[in-house]
Amino acid sequence: MPLIKEICLKEGVGEQELRLGVRTRKYSRVRAKIAYHLGHEFGISRAEIARQLGVCTSAIAKAIQNMEGQENKC
Repeated sequence: MPLIKEICLKEGVGEQELRLGVRTRKYSRVRAKIAYHLGHEFGISRAEIARQLGVCTSAIAKAIQNMEGQENKC
């Protein structure tokens, strides 16, 4: 997906590592950002986002929930 590649380049993370489920804070933050955009802007299901990012659906649900919480704080 072009959005995944674009955000990875912008954030300076490897797309391959992101898809392998690397769990460092930086990768988790980027994964959450991608999940949020794919879900809200493109209406892609959480299950499909999870497949694209190499993590489980519940991880995507939690990441999106965290991003929504941050959005409401601003």
